[in-house]
Amino acid sequence: MVLFTLVDGKKGPNDVLVLVTAYNEPLSFYELLFILKHYFDSEHSYYPVSEGYLGKGMLLSAVNCVAVGVPLDTILRKFQLDQKGKKLNIKDKRKSVSDSEKPIEKLHEILE
Repeated sequence: MVLFTLVDGKKGPNDVLVLVTAYNEPLSFYELLFILKHYFDSEHSYYPVSEGYLGKGMLLSAVNCVAVGVPLDTILRKFQLDQKGKKLNIKDKRKSVSDSEKPIEKLHEILE
């Protein structure tokens, strides 16, 4: 079971953060979309397009960069999302991946 806790963010009154406790279970697409919905809504409320901001469009652009294979470090720099010392806690328990099963890292690899 995955537990989501919505808490007030630090940007302003409509800023919402989603805390995730996954109990060693993978996130489903439904759960991922739940998280994205709250982040898009929060970005829209705090950076409204009507005031000249890109709003949730900037987050969508970053997500699109992930989808087409732009390296995560590049995306973080481009959108000024560097986490100043904060690191992801990742434990890779996959069996070694053969060359034919390696994930695609560049868009041109799909098109070749």
